Amino acid sequence: MEWGQFFGTASVVAVIVILQWPRMKDYSKRDKGGFIALLLIGLILSLFNLQHIKGPLDLEKAIFHPISRIIGK
Repeated sequence: MEWGQFFGTASVVAVIVILQWPRMKDYSKRDKGGFIALLLIGLILSLFNLQHIKGPLDLEKAIFHPISRIIGK
């Protein structure tokens, strides 16, 4: 985890909030909550190096590869 990357992303999130929040004064609380939630999800995901995290295909291989050896191709 690189803290510089996190603080860079946090500054971009802060700029987005500063620029967009005045335009959202007529929006409902639900829309404002969704806006903040999406920004926080992006901020949290910036903490992880997503290029090296295994994906769903790796999980599928881990589950079905042993079964295929038992059953046969």
